[in-house]
Amino acid sequence: MKPATTARSVTSWLDTESGFRALAARVDRLVALQARLAAACPRIPMTVVSLDEHTLTVMTPSAAWAGRLRQMAPTLLAVVHQDCGQVSRIRIVPQRRAVGPTRVGAQARTPVPQRALGELAQLMSEVEGPALKQALANLIRRQRASR
Repeated sequence: MKPATTARSVTSWLDTESGFRALAARVDRLVALQARLAAACPRIPMTVVSLDEHTLTVMTPSAAWAGRLRQMAPTLLAVVHQDCGQVSRIRIVPQRRAVGPTRVGAQARTPVPQRALGELAQLMSEVEGPALKQALANLIRRQRASR
C-alpha cells in the first residue's frame, strides 16, 4: 500500500484529466439549461436529457406532457437562447416505462364436453345464417384440435 503522502487525491486527479473536465462542463451546461427551463415553466415536469448537434432533448413523464411542451417549443427555445445560443431545436420525448403493465396470463380453459360439441354440430346443421354456421364450425374445429 502506498503512503498517503505520495498518493494523489481523486479530486486532484479528476481536475487534471481533460476528459473529466469536458464532461463536467457539459453537465454544468445541462444543469443550467434545466434550471432556466424550470424557472420559465415551474409547474411543467420536464428533464433536460442531452444537447447534441444544436438540439436540446427534453424528457417528460407522459405523451400528454410532451404534446403540451411541443406547443410551447418556440417559447422554450427563446428561453434557452438566453443561456445557450447554439441551440436551434428542442426535441421533446415522453419517458418510456422500463416495465410495462403486468398482464395476467390466460388461464387454461376447460375443454367443451364431447356431448356439447355434438349438440353444437347439430345446431350448425339447423341454422340458416352462413356467418353463424361458419362460427360454429370454427368453434367445433378448434375444440377438437385442442384435445
